[in-house]
Amino acid sequence: MNRTYRWGILGAGRIAEKFASAVNYVEGAEVYAVASRDGNKAKAFANTFGAAKAYDNYIKLAEDPEVDVIYIATPHAFHKEQAVLCLNHKKPVLSEKPMALNYQQVKAMVNAASVNQTFLMEGMWSRFMPSISKMLQLIKEDVIGPVQFIRADFGFQAPYDPQGRLFNLELGGGSLLDVGIYPLFLTTLLLGEPSRIQSMAKLSATGADEYCSMQFQYPAGQIANIFSSITIKTSLTAEICGTKGRIILPAPFYRATGITIELNTGERNDFAFPYDHNGFEYEVREVMQCLDNGYLQSPLLSHETSLLLARIMDTVRNQSGIIY
Repeated sequence: MNRTYRWGILGAGRIAEKFASAVNYVEGAEVYAVASRDGNKAKAFANTFGAAKAYDNYIKLAEDPEVDVIYIATPHAFHKEQAVLCLNHKKPVLSEKPMALNYQQVKAMVNAASVNQTFLMEGMWSRFMPSISKMLQLIKEDVIGPVQFIRADFGFQAPYDPQGRLFNLELGGGSLLDVGIYPLFLTTLLLGEPSRIQSMAKLSATGADEYCSMQFQYPAGQIANIFSSITIKTSLTAEICGTKGRIILPAPFYRATGITIELNTGERNDFAFPYDHNGFEYEVREVMQCLDNGYLQSPLLSHETSLLLARIMDTVRNQSGIIY
């Protein structure tokens, strides 16, 4: 990498702050501009992270000729509209997970990227963690044998706020899209598309799912059990079981800094992967490496993967009565 990428941050909430911190940490990257509907919030964010520009609307960010790439950090109900805006202005886009509310919205984003010949990637930071890379390496080397069963959960306890993003359907509320995508991504990364989906959910008074239980079966018979919640605190762990042993991702599995292997022979190995910074730096580097190479999508997290995740979540919502 022989240039500095000037990042634009669309949205100025907590996730944007964590991401901006990582951008400024990564060599060859800088937070150049930020946009928020609240101009004062944008100015405060710019002061904190050293951004040269602060905008009170998103169009100005998309139109800025000095911005090289844009990270969308708003609630997922707005991702599609904002991503298409940026892509139509030929701005490469990293859209925070989930990519959008449903398959049709993700498809529209992918189509806009294709029409404009501009890079687009879902911000699933877990994919680029060293712990996940090590897990994939060990499975490829047949250390635990063929994967047969996956169990993963992501549940936390949030106060009920019908207007907040977690419970408001207009903001894409519910556990499935907010945190269920993490265990769903893990199962999809390892086993692909399920041939059978069974799911159920408990809905809040707003219609958003408080918790959601999913069981998948795959063409070769493998099974995955995953669970997400915004009202129940769970273990936040994951295990991948093969014929020779299992891999354990400790809490919180979606950003694990280590993994454990337990073989059927009794052998146990622990691997540690402390972050360079806060974990978002690996995702930042992946985007910039893709841009260096002229890619329109990441070879590690393709458009097809994002479309598949959206398609599965559509099925889960239909089965569980979650209606936006």
